[in-house]
Amino acid sequence: MTQPPQQEIPPLAAVVYDEGEPIDALFAQVRAILEARGQRVGGVVQTPCAETIYAIHIDSGRSFDLMQDLGACASGCRLDSGALAEAAGLLAQSLAARPDLLLVSRFGRAEAEGGGFLAEIGAAAAAGQPTLIGVARKRWDDWRAFAGDCAACLSCDAAAVLAWRDSLSARA
Repeated sequence: MTQPPQQEIPPLAAVVYDEGEPIDALFAQVRAILEARGQRVGGVVQTPCAETIYAIHIDSGRSFDLMQDLGACASGCRLDSGALAEAAGLLAQSLAARPDLLLVSRFGRAEAEGGGFLAEIGAAAAAGQPTLIGVARKRWDDWRAFAGDCAACLSCDAAAVLAWRDSLSARA
């Protein structure tokens, strides 16, 4: 009797989270566990603070304030496109280093509009690089339009993320 072919496990995965779920803490937990196992983790994660959001390049430790201070009466988008572009360049360097896992803090509005980390996410997918991305439920349709069926969908749970990553290792 022949066995059915094993379903391909995509190296690209989105952790879908609801508002208020601790996505940044989850990424920190997964990173700590993998590093304790001797695996290399690279990429860009976020650390939200009361007034701003910091992007942190894991490989170098560099931190970027992603929000501009537009003044008390300003109502426009506060995203600092220059800081985001610099973080994207460092994310590309992380990808080139081929870590065991590449973390990408978010697939957000900038990515949905064709910018942000979109090129680096696409390059990671094309290279077969194990890559984990945070996707807010409100961005799910945008993510699916970009990734289609080429990405796994994971719950905001360390066990689910580690099971996905371990399955990639077992396949290799």
